[in-house]
Amino acid sequence: MAATVLPIVAALAAFLVPLSQAKDGQDTPPAAGVPPPSADVPGPVTAAPVYGPPDETAPTIAVGERPAAISPALFTAVERAMADYPAIASSRVSVRASRADLRAAKNQGLPSLALQGVALGTGKGDLGTTVVADQPIFTWGRISSGVDAAKARRRASIAKVDESAMQVALDLTDAYFDLARARRRSVILGKGVDEQDMLVESIQRRVEQKVSPRSDLELARSRAAQVRQQLATTKAERQSALMRVFQFVGDTSFNPGNVPIYDAAVSHPDPAGAFDQALACSPKRKRLLAEADAARAQAKVAKASALPQLSAQMSYNQIIGTRAGLAVTAQTGGGLSAFAAADAARLRADSATIDVTTADRELIEQLNGDLIENASARDQIESSLAASQSAAVVTESFKRQFITGRRTWLDVMNAVREANQAELAEADAEISAMASAARILLRTCRWEPQGDTGGMGQ
Repeated sequence: MAATVLPIVAALAAFLVPLSQAKDGQDTPPAAGVPPPSADVPGPVTAAPVYGPPDETAPTIAVGERPAAISPALFTAVERAMADYPAIASSRVSVRASRADLRAAKNQGLPSLALQGVALGTGKGDLGTTVVADQPIFTWGRISSGVDAAKARRRASIAKVDESAMQVALDLTDAYFDLARARRRSVILGKGVDEQDMLVESIQRRVEQKVSPRSDLELARSRAAQVRQQLATTKAERQSALMRVFQFVGDTSFNPGNVPIYDAAVSHPDPAGAFDQALACSPKRKRLLAEADAARAQAKVAKASALPQLSAQMSYNQIIGTRAGLAVTAQTGGGLSAFAAADAARLRADSATIDVTTADRELIEQLNGDLIENASARDQIESSLAASQSAAVVTESFKRQFITGRRTWLDVMNAVREANQAELAEADAEISAMASAARILLRTCRWEPQGDTGGMGQ
């Protein structure tokens, strides 16, 4: 039987392969010698190399240049996260899967071959073979729409790589500056503890000499304990932020470097055009737009699937022999479910379009919050610096006046606490300015650690 089937299969292929150049949705093939237009059914000559280069020659993920507002340590940490973080790696695998889906969608236009064994009677050896080859010719755009849907899903998966990369960069930036803030606060609170200890020793000597009441000593000890509690909390926050950085980088030996130094010249990005830039480069927006395109294409696929399909068929069996011709196939599904599926796909496309508007509003809200925080931090830094300098002068003055009896011990303790709080406020404002500047650069794509379309190389 195999000896009989193989020549038949070869004849069927010779008959059907030329038909694979026919355009999906077109009743007549193009004139001889004229290259066929873009079609569902790619011909062996006109098929374009849309799948990209092999993996071994795929370009590496481009990493953007470091902006002046980004410290080298943060830049290095984000660069390493782009290469190794699991969420980004998973998105890149999805890109490779979408490439296979696109290849499968394109292959829908190629001939299909069915081989079936049948019983021709009840006697021994009464077995026959039926071979059917089918080449789609006119499918109402089902194949081309399927290819469009696969292309749109591939664009969505590529945008998902960039979306994951941006989110990881934003989260890592927050962790890095939380660490920087905790380290700055630890230094300031450490100095505050030392100063409180000196005040406790000073007032203790005065109490022992019967110069000051014991209540002043208790007040000094209470304030010292409060500062120690703040320091312990800040150290815990610093350790937590450090572990978050390690998790993003994937290396517990990573050195986050020194605390970044605030520079007013680079820590306040220009807000002009920031919203337009953010919307134009938003990877989430690109993903949602691609998903909407995929849903619209899928709606066309569902609608076309319910309509009759025209194909060229060639069949063979031992009873009838070889036959070739055109076949019209219609399959509506149970209760015309294909039309309901088309309506559902169209509504999903509308929903995806609405999701784009929602994402735009969320992005504008987030960027607006960063811009407000950055501008507010600039004003806070100026006022906090003046308050810190004034508080230091007042503290020294109150200490001298306390010795002469012109100020109470409570006045001195309050002045010391105010000076300490002014330093903390200045440090917080500077870290806030640098952190918001980094987020603005990321959201507006003025800093692109993942490169442009980071998934294209997959």
